[in-house]
Amino acid sequence: MIPAAFPRRSSRRATPILLALCAALLAPAPAPAQDLGTLQGTITDAQGTPLSSAIVEVEMEIGNFKRGTTTDAAGRYRIIGLVPGPYRVNVRRTGYRNGGGRVLVALNEVLTQNFSLQVRPIVIDTLTVQADNPVTIRREDTEFSTEVREEAIELLPMRTDPKEAVALTPGARAEQVWGGSTAQANNYQIDGLSANHPGVGGDLVQPSINWVESIEVRGLGAAAEYGNFQGGLVNINTKRGTNDFQAAFRGALDGAPLTASNLQRYDVAAEMNSRYDLEGELRGPILRDKVFYYVAGQFIRRDEQVVNHLRYREGFYAPNLIDWTEQKFFGKLTVTPTRRDELVASAGYLTMEADRFGSLGYEDNGAYMRMTAPTTFYNLGFTHLFGVAGSFEASVSSFSRDERRESIAGEGVPALVVYGTDQIRPSFNAAPFNYRLAPSALSATTSLGWEMQTGPLRHTVKLGGEHSTGTWRSDRIRNGGMTWRPAVNNVATLDPQDPATWVRGSFNFVPTEWGGEVRLDADVRNSAVYLQDHIDLGSRVSVSPGVRYGWWTGWITPAEDLGTRFQAMNDQAFEARLGLTIDITGTNELVLKAHAGRYHQSMFAQFYERVEGAQVFSNQETWQYVGRPGTADQTFTAAEREALAAEGKFTLQQVIRLNQTGPVDPNYKQPYIDQLVVGLERQLGRAWKAELVYVGRRNQNMVALVDRNAATNYTRFDQIRIHEYVPGGGINAPPQPVVKYNGQPLVLRSLYIPNWMVVDHLRLLEEGEIVPRVPGLTPADIPSLRWDPDYVITNVPEADRTFHQVQAVVKMGYPKFGGTFSAVWSRLRGNLDNVAGYDDPSGFGAGPFVNPNQSVNFYGDLPNSSVWDLKAWAYGDLGRGFRAGIFWNELVGDVYTPHLTLSETEFTYQTLDGRPFPGRMLASVYGQPLFVETRGKQQYPNRATIDLHLERATKVGATDWLLTLDGFNVLGRTTPTRYNTSVNEGLNYTPFLPSSTEPENFYRAVRERVRPRSIRIGAAVKF
Repeated sequence: MIPAAFPRRSSRRATPILLALCAALLAPAPAPAQDLGTLQGTITDAQGTPLSSAIVEVEMEIGNFKRGTTTDAAGRYRIIGLVPGPYRVNVRRTGYRNGGGRVLVALNEVLTQNFSLQVRPIVIDTLTVQADNPVTIRREDTEFSTEVREEAIELLPMRTDPKEAVALTPGARAEQVWGGSTAQANNYQIDGLSANHPGVGGDLVQPSINWVESIEVRGLGAAAEYGNFQGGLVNINTKRGTNDFQAAFRGALDGAPLTASNLQRYDVAAEMNSRYDLEGELRGPILRDKVFYYVAGQFIRRDEQVVNHLRYREGFYAPNLIDWTEQKFFGKLTVTPTRRDELVASAGYLTMEADRFGSLGYEDNGAYMRMTAPTTFYNLGFTHLFGVAGSFEASVSSFSRDERRESIAGEGVPALVVYGTDQIRPSFNAAPFNYRLAPSALSATTSLGWEMQTGPLRHTVKLGGEHSTGTWRSDRIRNGGMTWRPAVNNVATLDPQDPATWVRGSFNFVPTEWGGEVRLDADVRNSAVYLQDHIDLGSRVSVSPGVRYGWWTGWITPAEDLGTRFQAMNDQAFEARLGLTIDITGTNELVLKAHAGRYHQSMFAQFYERVEGAQVFSNQETWQYVGRPGTADQTFTAAEREALAAEGKFTLQQVIRLNQTGPVDPNYKQPYIDQLVVGLERQLGRAWKAELVYVGRRNQNMVALVDRNAATNYTRFDQIRIHEYVPGGGINAPPQPVVKYNGQPLVLRSLYIPNWMVVDHLRLLEEGEIVPRVPGLTPADIPSLRWDPDYVITNVPEADRTFHQVQAVVKMGYPKFGGTFSAVWSRLRGNLDNVAGYDDPSGFGAGPFVNPNQSVNFYGDLPNSSVWDLKAWAYGDLGRGFRAGIFWNELVGDVYTPHLTLSETEFTYQTLDGRPFPGRMLASVYGQPLFVETRGKQQYPNRATIDLHLERATKVGATDWLLTLDGFNVLGRTTPTRYNTSVNEGLNYTPFLPSSTEPENFYRAVRERVRPRSIRIGAAVKF
């Protein structure tokens, strides 16, 4: 049931779409037919090579009975439920001339009819936009998937990332697919082979979108051959050569004069300023009918601009742009030694470089990073066809990347970052950290498919297996071993090269920051075998049972040579799948599909990086250095710091715990989702199809680091009110002004303090120190306060994540036009927005099941999912050489949650009855975020964008010339998509230091907006 409490504006807009679709689905259909026949066969090219993804449609010569399907990887098709009589068969595939013929289907006959297609050169004058979108109902599976083909990619307004095409899928985003937890919950493939990041999940390789023949997004009703995801499976099929030589060269420009800016004075985000790219591709035969090639290359230069946030520096924009250079190369060789064998080999090299990587407008005087990321990959595949419908496939692939983000000042120079609790602060002299991010992967798959008859039942069977291994090296090393964190009133008075300016007023100390480093060396293995069957139970009903058995293992090598590689985690489990297809009308015009199944997440290192003995993380510490450094690049080793601490020249101020670890529970189980998909498909003539689909998903066995004694290790204090901090106030000072949130006093519903800190404070009271009392406790309670952490990596029963979605979709596929229109309602609720136990997977904290403050208010609506997702995209031939495409998307109901980062020095604290709460106790939980209200209660503004593409083709001799024009965000919207959700700076909570808080750090300051209106002009030549 869809809740009623949704924005009225969005409900009025989506309701007519839903009503129209329901009417279409329930419209009268032809009466059921009895004693039906079957047409099957193989589609090949002129040389006998099977053609996948060819569209086969049959239309009865008497009446209006129509059916259709697409061929599988072996070129096979099968259309069941045909009324006896004469039919005309139409076969088409991009790059080939249409084919087909006439057949006569007899009563109860299974007729085998093969067809071959002739190659047609893909040039502008002869290219017709074919309706290759699947607008005919497939009875052969229970899937509801999206496939974006080459012609749609060419004509729709897209930027160059293939993930842009994923966003065309109803109910999905470029990275978050059907409620999955960002890109790490997806399974990414290139040409059917794994391309997943073994460390943090997500895609490992980003090829050029112009290399793509099609992009498939599946997962709803997916068979047993698909696994290792909790979001969706995204497969990129690359182009290949043919018997005809073809060449294309393209150029495109997003010039600064053609690009608007959505950046406003206090926005903290990078935005494209200009871009140009050059690309070429060649394909054709090396040995006609036997050996074919495809090669492509791309060169990209782009720069990004950010707002200048250093007020002493002139100009709205930071003076130095972020400069990017990308080079991409790809080649594919296809060998067909016989009509039943095919060998495909491909390889690619991608390199990316960026100067001033990650800049946000706060950097100056060398505080920049340079990023390099060379990537290589290769695929090798073999296919053999045997018998009438048998096939054997085997393939292997490899991917590797070595990304480095390094300070341009060198690893020995310490950064200078102005002190503050917020994450974004003015930085000078050097970048705080150097990074190395080096994933690699090797995978192999094999499968065997055949058809057989058992009595009256016909089976389509697939048996297969897959195996992948991956390594992940992740280093985050602090430059100089430490970072200077001067606390100054006015950044304009700070001279990064003069330590005399690093102190404030009469203070004679400079804060320094240490630790917070990461050293991770891990490797993973994911393996599975599966058996999938599709059984026809007569002419109307089919069932699709399947089973999959998976193994998942993770290893880790301790940092600093503190041990040898050891197995950290492993599991194995069955996954059962069952699908049902019912042809309600008997004419394939109204079909019910249902599917239930279990899908495990692939193993990656983030699941077990906190295993005991790995020594991956170090705590982040703040030490006060008494005095002033002699030079800006002066550093101390940890041993020197300890020696100076003994002399009183270094004082430990606070520690952020990042190094909590634990053993893996012996009963650990790999996380998975249970999924139910139920949908109706209605054929609306030959060119239209409607779908109404329900998706239900529940995450199970979510894993996290857990303190099993958290309930007794912490003391909970309720209803703690936050007050401004004013220097000089003591225990008897008058109350300070109340911090307000949404016009009301900011009150923490609950605050958890570790018992060791409570005991430490109670002992001060016991010794007669003048410190605030602990609410509800006295020194007599010390013996009852326990501190005995018991950390373990385990499946968390309290972790919860559920997803419900209803999709209303209409697909269009005319010979010269195609498109999809969808209205999708979703509800994503739970208390964990990540499959690996972190609330923020990009951070380094241990998560809410170790730090209970992160569990306050953490159940509710989860981010990165819209209540309503409305989309429409279409493309086609306008005539007179013009072709065009459009994409409209409106998102309603994205949520966010305000949080407070706990600090002992930024605020004072009181109970609701006005008694002071000992703020020093918050030193033990410094840096932990705490939601200040129920999760997901706040909503971002609705956002809508329209993108357009227009192109004009002209033929000059044997060469075709093409001019293109793309307009992105043509409405010029500036809608925010991400806020600063920290309430720490609020509406300037520190009035005594008005220059120390920048407005961009206030609550709800914009971090990102929709991409600005821009125009891209391009040209291409094809021959």
